[in-house]
Parts: sequence; structure tokens; C-alpha cells
Amino acid sequence: MKRPLSIIGFLLLWAPTLNAGQSQPGLPEPVTPSTTGSSYLEISELVRSKQWAQAAALTEELHRRNPGDVAALYWLGVSRLKLHEPVAAARAFRSAEKLGLNSSLSHEGLGLAYYDLNQFWLFEEQMQKAASLDPRDSMPDYYRGLYRWSIRSDAAGALEFFEKAIRLQPGDWKSLYQAGNCFEQLGKLEDARDRYTRAISLVEKGGERFGWPYQGMARLLIDEKPEAALEYAKKAVSLQSEEYSHHMVLAKVYERLGNLPDAIREAKAATDQNPTDSTARYALYKLYREAGDPQSAKELKIFEQTKALYDRD
Repeated sequence: MKRPLSIIGFLLLWAPTLNAGQSQPGLPEPVTPSTTGSSYLEISELVRSKQWAQAAALTEELHRRNPGDVAALYWLGVSRLKLHEPVAAARAFRSAEKLGLNSSLSHEGLGLAYYDLNQFWLFEEQMQKAASLDPRDSMPDYYRGLYRWSIRSDAAGALEFFEKAIRLQPGDWKSLYQAGNCFEQLGKLEDARDRYTRAISLVEKGGERFGWPYQGMARLLIDEKPEAALEYAKKAVSLQSEEYSHHMVLAKVYERLGNLPDAIREAKAATDQNPTDSTARYALYKLYREAGDPQSAKELKIFEQTKALYDRD
């Protein structure tokens, strides 16, 4: 099974739960000269403002000046992970581990780097270590749930991890959405609706930019209550307009309501954002054909080319 394009985005919702200048059990303290004073404060500010390239450059320099600086190595690993450089991230986290770092967050970071390298056995090993070091941390279960669903297509197995994450952290809107998605795949639609509703409540309370539970509700309601589905689908797009699948679901709702021009517009937005997705291409072709638009012939050729190039498995 191919990994959905959205999985890396879900994984990279991960971020350290502290600022670089805060202390937390198991994480490095700024005890060496290279990370005291202004340098450490600068790391803290770069992390807080998500300036990952600058943070990587600074921590790389700090590590060069003092190879034993565990704090610099940890934040170098975080920065490289955020820059989608999993090899460099894994190298930094492993080096910090050799120097004595053994924290839940550092194992989570290393596990995510292994995930991005398709080293799934190592990914699971690191998440198990993270969970053992901090049994109250819900994130290792969240990540393992994503892996079970996205890579192994095991909705039931993934659901166990997501439900455990929710028990540990009832306000975890990401796990609530994912649990709803698993329930939906398993045909337990009332349970899915409950998890989506709870996730939406938390997203709205926190002002989060997370459209997935709205998309989930739109999927559930598209046949039963298409007008209500439309509002949820619109909300998903408004929160995360960069996510192509939100546009695809909105296109399907518009089609269900007989609004082909808007359906075509949203499907076109989806293919513009993700031109290598053959499913979106085919949906756009069908909408053009349904509307009697001669553009359908051209879109059919693009779909066939896309499928041949990118759907080889």
C-alpha cells in the first residue's frame, strides 16, 4: 500500500513540548558554555518562531565548537527533522543518545526520522522506548496508530493505539480525529461521528488550523444530509486550504448537490496542489465529462499519464 501523502504532515505535527530554555526530566540542560547565555536564548527564540534553517545552522555551529554539547545535538535533530532531512536528524539524535541523552522526546524524534526513512521496525522500537520512559505521554501511541493505519492498513490495530492516546490525553484532537477515521473505515459510523464531534469541539475551542474532523463529518453526511456536509467541507478547506483532499471532498459534496461548476473548481484546486495524484485527476475528468465540457478529453490523457508515471505499485 502506498503511504498517503498526508501522513508526513500528520507526523510533523510533532514538536517538542517545551521551549529550548525550559528544563524537563530527561532533556538536556544548558550546562555547557556553548549553550549558556545568548546562544541558548537564541536557540529558544528560533525554535519558538519555527525558524528551523537558522536553528539548524546555529546548533550545528555550537556542536562543532563543543562536540559534547548534548543540548545542541538534540535541537539540531529537531531542526533537521522539521526541514525534512531525516538522515541528518537521525545522526544528531543518535549522537546525543551516545552522549547520554535518554528522554521520551528524543526517542520520539529519532523514531520519526526512522519513519521518514521507511525504517519502520526502528521507528516502532523508538516509540516503545519513548512510551516506556514517559507512560503519560500520548504521542508514541498516536504515532504508532498512524503507522498501523497508513502503512499496514490495519484500522482495528490503529484504533487501539488512538483510543489509548485519548485515554492518556482526552484533549488530543489529533487522536480523536484518527480514531473517528478508523471507526469510519470499520463501518462503525456512530462511533466515528462521536469522535469527529469531540475533535471539532476541541479544535474550535483552541482555534486550531486542523480541518480533518470537518472533512470526516462531511464524508459521513454527504448522502444523508448533503447541505450539512457542505458546511463541514467548506470549513475544512477554510482551515487548511493547502490540503488537496479537503478540496476533493468539497468537490464531491458540490457534485452531490448538482453544482458542477463549483465541483470542477474544487477538483481543479486539488489537482493543482497535488498534480501527481491520479485519483484526483480521474475525479476531475469525470466532472468535466458530466458537465459536457470538451476539456474532459484533455484531462483523460493527463489522468492516464499520471497513473502510468506514479501508480506503479
